[in-house]
Amino acid sequence: MTLNEKYNDFYKSSLTKEDLPEVVLNGWPRNRVEAILHSVSGGGRVLDVGCGNGHLLYQLREKFNRLVGLEFSAHRLQQAKINLSEFDFTPLEGSAEDMSEITSNSIDYIVSADTIEHIPDVYTASKEFFRVLRPGGFLVINTPNIAFIKKRILLLFGRFPSTSQPNEGFGSDILFDGGHLHYFTFRSLSLLLEREGFVIKERIGYGDFGSVHNLYPPLLSGGVQIVAYKPV
Repeated sequence: MTLNEKYNDFYKSSLTKEDLPEVVLNGWPRNRVEAILHSVSGGGRVLDVGCGNGHLLYQLREKFNRLVGLEFSAHRLQQAKINLSEFDFTPLEGSAEDMSEITSNSIDYIVSADTIEHIPDVYTASKEFFRVLRPGGFLVINTPNIAFIKKRILLLFGRFPSTSQPNEGFGSDILFDGGHLHYFTFRSLSLLLEREGFVIKERIGYGDFGSVHNLYPPLLSGGVQIVAYKPV
């Protein structure tokens, strides 16, 4: 079974139009989608790297004129096409390591929710983020925080601090730890993006207890969110 087939199986759905829920921000963001909505204003063209079934792009449909979704799983991308059929949506199948179908300097915003940890070559992917984003454009990206206090406690007691699946990553027979290949902290993700030329604007912590997670995000936030921009 190829990796693409494993993702198709892991995220299998009926391929009928889904009733996507409307996400409404009520105070400080409590999950990865709310965190991205909190940090995105709007513009002409938005690219969602790892768009899945189109849930995040659906939330952005009124903030942008054009929606572009990149997805590794052909099955998930087909679901996104069905869910976003009423909107100006461009589906792209593939990996963030090669976004050659997208013209350089053509994207106003890149958003990516819990995807970079799945990408084999994060160096090449971050180069592609930088290439396709227009000067002055923004990248809003999040990923699980391996330095979250709960993860530190697990590691202290000799347990693997898995970030997707329970039982130290063995919660699925298809993908180990949900297919997570890399593990990030606020500092490591910032260093990766700065390495390619991004300027960090903001680091945001989020979670079930609202703004409490943003008091000291490296320890208190279950997720890492970075807002960065491409210099003019």
